[in-house]
Amino acid sequence: MKIKGTIRSKEVIILVDSGATRNFLSLELVQQPGICRRVCISMQGLIVVEDFLPLELGNTDVILGMPWLGILRDVKVNWKMLTMKIRMGKTMIVLKGDSSLSRTEVSLKAMARAM
Repeated sequence: MKIKGTIRSKEVIILVDSGATRNFLSLELVQQPGICRRVCISMQGLIVVEDFLPLELGNTDVILGMPWLGILRDVKVNWKMLTMKIRMGKTMIVLKGDSSLSRTEVSLKAMARAM
């Protein structure tokens, strides 16, 4: 699930990935702000502070993997609706994924090759 967020007022695309064993930050982003430890990310009213490993990520700036997901405890995810419900104390936070961030244009030629 992809979500827009910000790091130091720069808009970033965040991939929440339960299959990722670590949190990752794009090499390009690391070169700009020069950060990897205790990175503060804001997304839809939620502040996340995590350590990241630098990695070439293509069209994604941040991957939030199991180190972050593991601290959330119980999370209710609806993959079809692209929502994550997280309880933080007495507050229920709902993160809404952006389906337009996951769409990839495919040419007719590429579809024909795949078939």
